[in-house]
Parts: sequence; C-alpha cells; structure tokens
Amino acid sequence: MLTGSNANSIYDSIAGTNKKMLDELNNELSKKYKSEAYTFHSLVDYDDFISGVEQAIELHSINLTVIGTNGATGAKEVIFGSNTLQLIRSVNCPVLTVPENYSFSSIKNMLFSIQKSNDPFATKVDIIKNMLKMHPCNLKVLELSGNITTSLDREDSETIKALFPNQAYEYYFLNTDLGLTAINTATQLLKIDLHAVYSEKETFIKRLLYGSEVSRLSYDTLVPLLFL
Repeated sequence: MLTGSNANSIYDSIAGTNKKMLDELNNELSKKYKSEAYTFHSLVDYDDFISGVEQAIELHSINLTVIGTNGATGAKEVIFGSNTLQLIRSVNCPVLTVPENYSFSSIKNMLFSIQKSNDPFATKVDIIKNMLKMHPCNLKVLELSGNITTSLDREDSETIKALFPNQAYEYYFLNTDLGLTAINTATQLLKIDLHAVYSEKETFIKRLLYGSEVSRLSYDTLVPLLFL
C-alpha cells in the first residue's frame, strides 16, 4: 500500500522529466511568439492519453485539439488506432491533424468536404467560421455522394447556404464517396492549404471488416486536416 508521500514521489519521478522538458519548450515558444495574440501553457497529467486529453478539454474549455501524424499504417493501426485516431474517434472536440514534415504556409484556400447524407455537421462549423475570421481566405465547399442511381442537383443546397450566410464560397460536387483519392485530388487541383471534413464515428466492427477511411485520411492527407 502506498502512502501519500510515496505516491507523490513516484509521480514526481515519472512525470518530473517530462514536465521539465515541456516547461522548457513552453518558455522557448513564449519568447519566440511573444508578439502574438496568444499564450502558451504546459499541462502534465499522469493518466492514459485519451482520458488526459478529455479532462484537459473539459477543465480548460478547449475549442480545438491539434496533433501531428507520422504516416504509420498497418492492420493494427486501422483496427485499434494510433493516438491520433483514438483522439479523432473519442473526444468531443474538433481535431486538427498536421502531417509529418509539413511546413506552415499562409492559408489562401480552405476546403470543407461533406457527404450528401450528412446532416449533423450543421452544428459543427463554428470552428470553420472562426478560422475564416482569423485567416481570411477562399472557402471551397466540396459535396460528395456515392449514390450513382440518384439524380442530384449540382448546385449547393439551402442547408449549405444557411451554414455560411455571410461568407462567399465556391461550390463543387463529386459523385463519389469520401475517399482518400478523391480528397487528395481535390486538394491538389484546388490548391488547398487547409481541409475540414465532417467524420461520423466508426464502430469497431466496421473498422475490423472494412478498414477505416478516417485512418487513411488522417495518415495520408497532403495538408492539415480538420475533423469536425
């Protein structure tokens, strides 16, 4: 049985080094970006990854979570998920994934991809609107549908117009599912700098039988990808 002092000693020995490194990084970033309109704060939590992030989101009223991806793939990643995939699937907060070795450039074109069957995304676009205020750029909306037997209007719906009543945007339509090839093709052709996508939660059975579209998107995207 551990006493309070022993428990604290174990915590300090495990988290102390990481906390020191994080504090040093925090100080470095604070000095480097001291003229910017934001501040840095370091947090250390002795917990599993997802639980720690969820607690931080709740405690500090976090609006956006940012995490890097390293391009690792494989059956284990597809089924069980890396930290990035677990974050996308689990937390009730938009997640911005940044590809490994990606170099920041100013945002000139933002892409918002949706599927014809997606209705719940209407409550998720506030983060996009806030980003557009901070980084004025061209907004492009890409609507996808894999139902080739249905005749669909090639103009944006009233639902999409209602989402961005005061924001000019360009509308595009593709008669295909939300897949990596379609997304990366659109990203290149439209010269996209930031891509936002509404992703429905995937069940374990679906991932086991069919693989994970979210994993393919998060690992192989060409630009930062925002999961709503």
